[in-house]
Amino acid sequence: MKKKSIQLEEISNLKTMSEKNMDYLEEFDLFEKGGANNTILVDWVLGNTCDYTCTYCDPDNYDGSAPWPDLEVFKNCVTAVTHYYNYHNKIVKWNLLGGEVTVWKDFDKALEIINNAGSLNNTVSIQTNGSRTVRWWEKNAHLMSEVLFSYHPEQADYKHMTKVVNALYDAGVYNTSIMVCFYPKLEELCFEAAEYFLENLRCGGNVAMKPLQKKLGTGETFVYEERVKNRMNQLGSIDLPGRVPDVSGDAKLTPSIMYWTNTTTGKRVLADANNLSHERRNHWKGWDCNIGIEKINITDDGWFISGSYCGQVRRNFGHITRPEAIKFPTKSVTCKWDWCPCGSDICTTKSKKRIRWIRNE
Repeated sequence: MKKKSIQLEEISNLKTMSEKNMDYLEEFDLFEKGGANNTILVDWVLGNTCDYTCTYCDPDNYDGSAPWPDLEVFKNCVTAVTHYYNYHNKIVKWNLLGGEVTVWKDFDKALEIINNAGSLNNTVSIQTNGSRTVRWWEKNAHLMSEVLFSYHPEQADYKHMTKVVNALYDAGVYNTSIMVCFYPKLEELCFEAAEYFLENLRCGGNVAMKPLQKKLGTGETFVYEERVKNRMNQLGSIDLPGRVPDVSGDAKLTPSIMYWTNTTTGKRVLADANNLSHERRNHWKGWDCNIGIEKINITDDGWFISGSYCGQVRRNFGHITRPEAIKFPTKSVTCKWDWCPCGSDICTTKSKKRIRWIRNE
């Protein structure tokens, strides 16, 4: 039987699922990444010291109770992880977060270690509030592949953040994006910041209006009025103008972009993970999930796990102080959670059908 070709449905602004009001769990049986499939995402929470103390953030995310790793331990761990995945022909995408990683005094040295490790073109992405000076960002820009900014309306200066992002663009860091953490009590300020970004940024990234969770990890967001949700949808995710390096096909998609696929009919549509979370459509209970195959996490106390906030599939398989003993995951897991609350966890392949994997030997 001839295999049907995949037809990519044109979706004007990537708000696929909510606007079309589709019962997607019935129509589709595969949810897959938009980017290259030869990458492994390593989310590493380096510590929990932060220069912000947002009221909607749990103190565990900023009180400094989890110290930054020893630099030698960091180096040995990066070397082991990079060599393992490069040996299996996978590019490692390091995503470093906190806390606020840029306040770590050795952060520039840590970036250099990652850049010098491995045999493939591994990349470094950081998540940041962008509070460091423009000069700091200009000095360290050559060590970063991608920067994901979170705009926190209680404490951040959106004009400063704009200067930082534009400075990175001028320094050759074209892959940037801004998530506006939409705090209902500061509704107008959030909209004001988003509109300023869209008018003044010249980078080739995007701005996304991010619904905030009432408590991080629960998947339960603040309740937004319909008029607010409509305005949020109008503003994000929106691609920004600017020069983007020559890329083709799926590689140009932002990290939050996924595909819904019906493997029987060949139908395929785009979806934005941010919108799925916003519309409470981020549930795959009973599906197979590639968490641990396409993404692993390192916690702020040094444990390797195969899920971030997803406690149902959290499995410790190593520690940064013993990199030689890491048991890297090789199989998918069945989702047991009602909701998938983490954006990067959402952006892993999920299937109604059993996913088959060949063990790396």
